[in-house]
Amino acid sequence: MEDLAAKLAELNGKVDPDLLLAAQKSEDDNRRRLRDEEIVSKHKELILSLESQVQQLRLRERAWERTISELVARRDLLERREGAWERTIGELMGEVEVRAKRESWWESMKMEMEARIGALSKIGILERFGPGPHQISIIVDLDDDNDLSSPPNHREIILQLAPVDLMPHSVHLFLSQIADGYWSRGTPAIVINPGHVLQACPHPCLESASLGGKYTGDPYLDMKTAGIDAVSFQEYNPLYPHEKYTVGFAGRPHSGPEFYINLVNNTFDHGPVEQRKKELGERYQDYVKETFGDDSDDRVLEPDPCFGKVIKGFDVVDKIAERITWASLPKEGKEDGRSLNFGHAVSNRL
Repeated sequence: MEDLAAKLAELNGKVDPDLLLAAQKSEDDNRRRLRDEEIVSKHKELILSLESQVQQLRLRERAWERTISELVARRDLLERREGAWERTIGELMGEVEVRAKRESWWESMKMEMEARIGALSKIGILERFGPGPHQISIIVDLDDDNDLSSPPNHREIILQLAPVDLMPHSVHLFLSQIADGYWSRGTPAIVINPGHVLQACPHPCLESASLGGKYTGDPYLDMKTAGIDAVSFQEYNPLYPHEKYTVGFAGRPHSGPEFYINLVNNTFDHGPVEQRKKELGERYQDYVKETFGDDSDDRVLEPDPCFGKVIKGFDVVDKIAERITWASLPKEGKEDGRSLNFGHAVSNRL
């Protein structure tokens, strides 16, 4: 175009002015057309770009609409679940409250019944055995260390039972067993020494199958029939703990009729659960599993009744503890010439 304009400039004055105007107009028209085409092309590109962006925005809009719909649905579901959980929690809290009230009522009734049993036991002691102190004389047949063939020596252990106000139920049960002859018939004996206690049992425990005898029935059936084989509840008083040389009923959750003499201070193992929980803290559950197994419960862990203590014959207790162990339990009812048999006597300072 510049060349054409230069040529036209050279011909200025030589060519008809009308032709020059026509040529100039034609050139302007060509320039305008090219510019319009360029503008149209750019507009088309812009329109295509805008249409692409609009399409992308529409796709995003539809995606957001689906997401919002899903979120709304999830919100509705969560609200329904929350409502259901609130109703469930409310029902559970109601059940927990009812159960807590029932447990409180049962505990209150249990304490009341235990208090009544203790009061009736105290009345029974006072009427039948007097106010005490109540002392029990146990005659033990103890073999001579040097000559097992010689007749056994009669040695005495004297127990003094707990004050009536502290352990009325257990004291009444033990005195009733003795007074009714269950500790004077046959061959009552000290049969177990696991290291921390000497455990005694009334006749016919030596004849039971568990100790090598032939009797397969319940050796204490007649005591159960009479209602004096075991305590009605695990009576315990912290003022009368399981210290060395004290006496407690064996067996849980209902102790008796077997009793034991503590060879060491057994307050921790034979005392109340609360004491062990307080002393062990977080280690309590591990202690329970290790000592009692996974199936134990608080009834098994209740304290043994401690209802008396040795006041005479400490040397006799120690001598028996040296002779009888788990490993030397009797076979066929005797212990190869070293049987330990109870005699009996009740000192009526009752």
